[in-house]
Amino acid sequence: MDDYTREMMDLKTLVTRSLEKKGVLAKIRAELRASVFEAIEEEDRVIENEEGLPPALLGSCNDHAKQLHNSPSGRLLTALICEYLDWAQLNHTLKVYLPECNLPKDSWKTELKEFSSKNGYDINRNGDSGPLLLDVLEGFLKYEV
Repeated sequence: MDDYTREMMDLKTLVTRSLEKKGVLAKIRAELRASVFEAIEEEDRVIENEEGLPPALLGSCNDHAKQLHNSPSGRLLTALICEYLDWAQLNHTLKVYLPECNLPKDSWKTELKEFSSKNGYDINRNGDSGPLLLDVLEGFLKYEV
């Protein structure tokens, strides 16, 4: 291996490590996964609309997940997961999660609003205190001790 090739490999390793430490590579990978998923989802919709074929990707969750999403507690669980992803700013993950579960984009927000109006829970509280899922977990742990 000549000096130029060795220097280029060292530079590549150095840049890769630096980008990994800063979290840049993880973000790029997540964005790439979300973009690929969105492209497939978009193509599925075109095929479904033009040819009347069932989508290959949309609604691809398994039967257990479909049954869960049809129950009130399952819809709330999904909404809490989405709210956590939104709170944690895991936007690319959320973009993949919703279509994979065959859920409309903002359906989780509607679910949380309905839950809060029925139960008197303030979903508009300060987001700095953490996601709603954390409140649920802390409430459960409080009674378990």
